[in-house]
Formats: sequence, structure tokens, C-alpha cells
Amino acid sequence: MSGVQLFNGEFFPADEALIHALNRGFSYGDGFFESIRVVNGKSAFIQLHWKRLEHACKVLRIAIPEELTFRTFSNQVNLLAQKNGHANARVRFQGFRHGAGRYAPDQSVLGWSAICQPLDSDQYQLNKVGLTVGLCNSCHINPLPQSSFKSTNSIPYILASIEAKENRWDDCFLTDGDGFLAEATGSNIFILKNNRLITPDLSNGGVAGVMRNVVLSTAQDIGIDTSTGLLKFEDVLEAEECFLTNATRGIQWVGAAGKKRFFKRVSSALTNAINQQLSRA
Repeated sequence: MSGVQLFNGEFFPADEALIHALNRGFSYGDGFFESIRVVNGKSAFIQLHWKRLEHACKVLRIAIPEELTFRTFSNQVNLLAQKNGHANARVRFQGFRHGAGRYAPDQSVLGWSAICQPLDSDQYQLNKVGLTVGLCNSCHINPLPQSSFKSTNSIPYILASIEAKENRWDDCFLTDGDGFLAEATGSNIFILKNNRLITPDLSNGGVAGVMRNVVLSTAQDIGIDTSTGLLKFEDVLEAEECFLTNATRGIQWVGAAGKKRFFKRVSSALTNAINQQLSRA
């Protein structure tokens, strides 16, 4: 694998092994990650990613070192894409707790790494064929303080993705223990019901997605009513439209859930509006 990777503020060949077997992110899942889209050499919605990084460190009680500021975070993400020759890319930034120790760490300072993958387009592109999405039965989301960011403990999403593959779905909805929708395997959920755009309340374990925030704000800007609440799978089946969101893919519309079929009127309008935001940035 050619190119470079980022490790604690320095660039190394992409194929060089840098993570030790005793790294706490590897050994204990003691960390988090951010998936950031770079558009025309500039990281999109980077302030929202930084705020979630700060929140993750606060919840995990990890100190952010002085050398990692918002400015250096933003610059390093952009420079990583540039050094790899990608104007449009997905950057995965991974934070982990430095040091040794077992469950009790011997220190609590943030270490980080980042890798970069090219993307074909300088815009978010709505999928041409709607996703087929089912309801996950193999695992649930447990609402915890760390549920709001992307923890490196991703077992529920792995099991849900395996179930989706076994059922030939493109994705699946995960619920909390009471059966309320939390999120999909790597995305937040939105439905359009009675001309209102609704997304699950984060109290039942969904990630506070960057694109979730962008969609809620953009919808209000173009005159679409929005709300959050506790949703069941039955609400999806009664909706006029359903789509999934994340920061690298944007909006992906759902074409089918169970026997229900959906269109993409609102998801198309929102994708166009978000791309217009990026073109002005």
C-alpha cells in the first residue's frame, strides 16, 4: 500500500506497522474514531468532528495534548489527503489512550493515528438504487455515555452487518432493549412522516452523527419541519420516505423495508442543498 499515514502528528509510510500489540485501543477498545470527508482538499464540517472529538475525550477522561488543537487537527486531516494525492477522500482519524496498564490505565493522554482513502466525487451523491433495510434481531444497542460517539468497540455493528449480509439486506436497523430504533450499522436514521422529518432521539443509544446535525439544520433552512423522538419499526413502515446518513456518504435513501417501498423526493432535495453548502465553503 503506497502513500502515507499519520501517527501522533508525524507522517509515516502507509504500509509501516506502528501500533504495538499492547496499544490500549487495540487491546481494550480504549478509544474512538472519526470518519471525515475531504472535498476538493478541504475537510467538510470539520468543526463538528472536532466538537465530537472533544466530547469523546471528556467522556473517556482522556486529556488532549497541547499540540493537538482544532487548527492542527484540521490542517493534518487536509495535509494527509494532500500527501496521498487525493483531492477528495475519506480520512479515518482514530484516537486512543496512551500508555500501559490493564483496565486501570497508567496515564490518560490522547494518542492518534489517521489513514486516507480516495473518493471519486467532490459532491455527495445519492444512491441510484434505494437500499433494502431490515430489522436486526441478533443484537441491541445499550444506551451508555459513550454511545454518542464512535467507540472502537464496534461489536454490535459487526454482528448487525453479518445479519444484514445473511439476509441479503444492504443494511439493518438496530434497536435498544425496548425495541426503539437507535441507528443503522454505520448511519443515523431519518423518516418523513406526515410531512415532518423525524430522527430517533439520542437517549436510546444512537451516535450523535455529524451528518445528522447537518441534515437537521439544512432541513430547517429549506423549510422542512423536523423533530426527534422515540421511533419503532412500525413508524418506518408508515412513513413516506426513509434514509440513512453519515459524514462520508451523506444521505443514502432507503427503497424498501419489509414490504414497504419508498421514494426519494426529500432526500434528493437535502443532498442538493448540502452540496450547495460545500460549494460555498
